[in-house]
Amino acid sequence: MTKQNHKTGFLVAGMVFSAIALRVLGKFDILIVPGGIARSLIYIALYIGWGISVSKRIIQVQVRHYLIAVSGLMVFWFVIRSMRYYFITDIGIARQLWYWYYLPMLFIPLFSLFVAISLGKPENARLSKTALLLLSIPTVLCLLLVLTNDLHQLVFSFPEGEVWTDKNNGYTFGYYIVLGWEILCALAAFIIMLIKCRHSQRKKYLPFLLLTASIVYALIYVSGAEWMQLIGGDITAAQCLMFTGILESCIQCGLIQTNTGYEELFMVSRLGAQITDQGNTVCLASSNAGGLTDEQRMSAKTHPVLADKTTLIKSKPIRFGHVLWQEDVSELTEAIEQIEENCRDLSERNRIRQENLETKKKILSLQEKNRAADVLNRETAGQISMIEHLLTQYDTENDAKKREKLLAGAAVLGAYIKRYGNLLLVSHREETADIRDLSRCFEDSFVNLELLDVKCLCTLPADVILATKDMLRIYRTFETVLEDCLFDLHSVWVNGRERKGQFLVSIDFVCDTDLSCHKADADWYSCEDGTWRFTFQLQKGGEGA
Repeated sequence: MTKQNHKTGFLVAGMVFSAIALRVLGKFDILIVPGGIARSLIYIALYIGWGISVSKRIIQVQVRHYLIAVSGLMVFWFVIRSMRYYFITDIGIARQLWYWYYLPMLFIPLFSLFVAISLGKPENARLSKTALLLLSIPTVLCLLLVLTNDLHQLVFSFPEGEVWTDKNNGYTFGYYIVLGWEILCALAAFIIMLIKCRHSQRKKYLPFLLLTASIVYALIYVSGAEWMQLIGGDITAAQCLMFTGILESCIQCGLIQTNTGYEELFMVSRLGAQITDQGNTVCLASSNAGGLTDEQRMSAKTHPVLADKTTLIKSKPIRFGHVLWQEDVSELTEAIEQIEENCRDLSERNRIRQENLETKKKILSLQEKNRAADVLNRETAGQISMIEHLLTQYDTENDAKKREKLLAGAAVLGAYIKRYGNLLLVSHREETADIRDLSRCFEDSFVNLELLDVKCLCTLPADVILATKDMLRIYRTFETVLEDCLFDLHSVWVNGRERKGQFLVSIDFVCDTDLSCHKADADWYSCEDGTWRFTFQLQKGGEGA
């Protein structure tokens, strides 16, 4: 846990403690009204802050929206609660506000269930209309049942001849339907999260403990036990804290995934780099970043700048600023100086030859030390050349949409180079590997392909061992075919399955490009209605098919 997380934890604990202290003072008739209002404001600030935190941490659009909605419902709950206790004197209005408690009580578990269902889906994926209707309609009906209780008393019953309040009510079958639906949604949400994130090794028991505590508290509270009401306070404060704790623990233990820690990773990176804003102010710098002047940073935006004899500064524009990085060119500088010296001494041919031989020995020595890197450079030379070509087009293109496509295409190629390099290193160490290494390659490529509005799907199973050379072949063929149809590709599907003791991997491309020239790259090839399928027949365990 980072220092920032510790500070946030202490702040939250302090706010909760202050709220509890105000509630205790109210029990002794001290600061009842002002203390209650202050307590409500503390909780409202807490949930607003949590909603802001969620909006910054959660990447997946739908998950982020549902969690923000949860924080908004908690704020709504406390607002109407405060109005009922401290501002409303009319008993009828107060009772209606009490009924409205069930809006957040019903929809917070529902939105939590939506969060669980949305996990693992593409960033811009949406829930199906069928799922939304099947889950939302019972929730809305339960809410309407509560809000219209004055007409039928199917949820809360009141004695005849007395004023109807929450102090003298009883519970009828409708109440237990509503409560059961709340519990069902909450349990379903957690179980789905647990199933989808079963590979996480972090403390998944924390959400379960908090969920159990929430359910036990609700059951004891509604039973009318005064000791629970005395210890836990009102159900609004307790259940909001419980649900926030459940969702936050799901985030912390990995059941709800976040995109955090990049700042720390950047700062400890071995790469000497800086990120500046539009005003050329340094916002973030790695530990190896040397001191640069404002003039050097400004000049690097237009062309590479030699900071000293051994350091070259390069820059690329990013959103809201620039990224600058340092390249060690000491060896290149030495080589240039050596060549210049040789050119000045053309008359001494023998000495020049000798010096050239020594330089070649040094180069060969460096090449041997970086053999894996050299292999990668050779096998990805075409992709590197394409990236340079796309970036050159990007610099000269004026159309914003075309620039985005060019940059996205470069990102696709960059992802392939990175993942192919990782897979190549694995192949140098092991003859076989888990198919998840191949899945991660496709996932990285798909993230960037989606920037080109390409629909991507990878359905490779887990726990399958394949030969690393086969995985290299599959990924290399995928990239070769992809480069031919990159900018007119509609969708791509990578699927793996077993058939008659063999393991088959198929790649379906839906595009307008003729891909028949690649049919020899796979074991089987077919084309139907614009869908080009390339199938590879493999054997699990890495043996030859």
